Amino acid sequence: MRSNRITALGAVLSALLAAAAVFAVLEAGEMAEARVGERLASDARHRAEIYAQSLEGAIERFGYLPAAAALDENVKRLLATPSDGEQVARVNAYLETLNRAAGGTVLYLLAPGGMTIAASNWNTPETYVGTDFSYRPYYTEAMAGGTGRFYAVGTLTGVPGYFISAPVMVDGKVAGVVATKVNLDPLEAVWHEAADTVLVADEHGIVFLASDPKFKFRALRPVDATAAAEMARTRQYGHKSYPLLRMGRAEDEGGLKVLSGSDISPAGLVLRDEKDLPTYDWQLQLFTDAAPVVLAGRSARIGMTLALVILGLVGLYWRQHLRRARETLAAQAALAAAHRELEGKVAERTADLSAANTRLAAEIEERRRAESELRAAQDELVQAAKMATLGQMAAGVTHELNQPLTALRALADNTAKLLQHGREEDAEANLARIAALVDRLGKITGQLRAFARRTSSEKGPVDAAAVLAESLAILAPRLRASGARVVSALNPDAAQVMFEPIRLSQVLVNLVGNALDAVKGRPDAAVRIVSHREGGRIVLTVEDNGPGLSDGAAERIFDPFFTTKPAGEGLGLGLPISLAIARDFGATLTARTRAEGGTAFDLAMDAAEAEAHLTLPAEPLRHVS
Repeated sequence: MRSNRITALGAVLSALLAAAAVFAVLEAGEMAEARVGERLASDARHRAEIYAQSLEGAIERFGYLPAAAALDENVKRLLATPSDGEQVARVNAYLETLNRAAGGTVLYLLAPGGMTIAASNWNTPETYVGTDFSYRPYYTEAMAGGTGRFYAVGTLTGVPGYFISAPVMVDGKVAGVVATKVNLDPLEAVWHEAADTVLVADEHGIVFLASDPKFKFRALRPVDATAAAEMARTRQYGHKSYPLLRMGRAEDEGGLKVLSGSDISPAGLVLRDEKDLPTYDWQLQLFTDAAPVVLAGRSARIGMTLALVILGLVGLYWRQHLRRARETLAAQAALAAAHRELEGKVAERTADLSAANTRLAAEIEERRRAESELRAAQDELVQAAKMATLGQMAAGVTHELNQPLTALRALADNTAKLLQHGREEDAEANLARIAALVDRLGKITGQLRAFARRTSSEKGPVDAAAVLAESLAILAPRLRASGARVVSALNPDAAQVMFEPIRLSQVLVNLVGNALDAVKGRPDAAVRIVSHREGGRIVLTVEDNGPGLSDGAAERIFDPFFTTKPAGEGLGLGLPISLAIARDFGATLTARTRAEGGTAFDLAMDAAEAEAHLTLPAEPLRHVS
């Protein structure tokens, strides 16, 4: 009977110990998950605040524009005489100038009744002039004397944006409305590059901004009939239905919601943070990967399990030791040999346990070292990214300044020879050319500073033929050295473009220089520059009869630091810089392989009026042989 009671007590004690071990393992995992979840929650809240500030900044930088335009006297006079054609032209020009200076999308004037009578885009196919916007809430809010704010998809362009409006006050009464549209696509593009998923929803729960386009115009909650009718009346998004965005099962973790089975991450867990934007009656939601929480919990449970296993082994060892000791005391004389054998086994097992403990300590130290190396590697990656950016800028400056400096040296040598021959007028002409190249160097560095401030160069009418002549003069030493036949055959009717002379010269120097490199060593080396008109665009083509581009090179020809030249003969920056300059002035630069062999680069620019253009000196350089 006593033996049965002892057995039952042992079973109960074993069950309690097993339950305690399971509890310790689970509790260790939960504590680790809570600690990591709290850290992720704090980081997510900070990033959500940054996203919210970037959104508010992108909008509010244009908040002053309608109110400023509403103060203009010409705007007020046009509202009094909307049929005055001369007044309409003045206001159109004023709105266009003001909108361009502010960097906005469009700025326009609405008369009472909602009809647009003047706009900054008056001369574009997408002009707002003549369009009735009385159905938009921002119009009615401004006509009531307040500031109107409304996000919607443009009914004319299909491009979404945020509309801000202000009333035009004349003698204390609202005489009309000035409105502007803020394009938030660049902000979404920046969000798309981040690791987080960011959604912004309006008061109806419709997602209208998202880092991933597939989540746009989906509903966070069912849309009631009243909200659907209101959005249809204001033509806010142009959609008849808004599919529900599935959020999945939510659990609280460190102050954030942990979502599983959501459309954001159907196969994993994500943490969600919410940031209200009361100024706009919007809500920003941030979703970040919750894998670190799961990993921390799993690692903690594994570690606790290993610790409990070791503790159990130690306890088992002592239990066996005590039992052996009692047996030894009961039969010390008869079992002396067995006792010595047992002691040997105990020592062996002790050594095994010590070795296991040593291995475990080594594994823990190895994990700590790996974590330290990971943090160091991350720091190195950040530093490498910084150095790569600095290197690219330094290489770009070297590449852009190298050819003007070479031309300066050639002109200086040429001037000395002219002076030796008594040709002072020609020497003075070359000195003037040297001064112009020095000004060019100053403009290049000034343009780099302007690029660092993210400012855009002013463009105007330019004579492409004159700029080409200047560019070929800069390349004169290379032209003579190459022996290539260069043909300049610009169409007089396709030579006036909208650009900036120095920047256009930079592009042409790069394109012609690349063509000379492509035909290097060919007995029939030839480079040809032609132009033609395509509607409102002028296409200037630089073509050569070189070997052409392979499929792989054609795909990467505009990548920074990619070059097909031998090592030491090119940085791979000329074409990327030329492409960036073309885009700054609304132009396009493309490469193609000619059917008859060789490569052609097409620079398509906006055409300009022939009677109003800027030119560079077309007089070629004078050389003394």
